[in-house]
Formats: sequence, C-alpha cells, structure tokens
Amino acid sequence: MDPNVHSGDHSGNASDDEVQRIVAQGPHGAIAVAGVAAVVVLAIWIGFYFLVFLPRGAIH
Repeated sequence: MDPNVHSGDHSGNASDDEVQRIVAQGPHGAIAVAGVAAVVVLAIWIGFYFLVFLPRGAIH
C-alpha cells in the first residue's frame, strides 16, 4: 500500500470508507507491541530470578 495514495481530501482527512477499511484490519501493531513488552518484562523477571535470587540462597 502506497502511503501517498489515499481517497481522502487534500487536507489530510480520510474518507469514511478508508477509515472503515483501516479499522477492519484490526489492531495488529498494538498487539505486537504489547506482546514484545510482555516478553521483555518476563525476560527481565527470569533474569533477576536466576541472577539475583537463586545465587543468594535460601532465606532462613
């Protein structure tokens, strides 16, 4: 899809049909960003667990 070609007017406003087409495609980018963020948080947590908590040993 060419970002320079759209059916809206020249002021940058998209037509209703174009908006409906974009919304129908779904939030793929937002889901990808949320998935990457969740993986990063999980990786940090696992890193702390193995590199900080386990080497300290059991707490008595």
